[in-house]
Amino acid sequence: MGGIVLLTLGSLFILDRLFILDIHTSWPLLLVAIGLGLFLMNRRTLAGWIIGGTGVILFVVYFVIAFFPGVEAWSDLVWPIILIIIGVLLLHRYYHSGLEPKP
Repeated sequence: MGGIVLLTLGSLFILDRLFILDIHTSWPLLLVAIGLGLFLMNRRTLAGWIIGGTGVILFVVYFVIAFFPGVEAWSDLVWPIILIIIGVLLLHRYYHSGLEPKP
């Protein structure tokens, strides 16, 4: 996992120095790398999907805001939507796992 994170971090710094990507808007790619690492370590865990998906969503939001500044007003809705999606996924996993609810 550490190798994936360092590789991603180094790549982001190089792309920032070459003026291809701005490090301030591309930091969510670290979350994508961590999510990928967690997914590769254990494919049955939901943590890799949640962390990686959050990174993808945040990267897309920052990328869209950088090129379309008028969309910035909608960016305040990103975190609540992410929390709702995570909650729904956790509830779905719990109720479809076959476990009986505790009284």
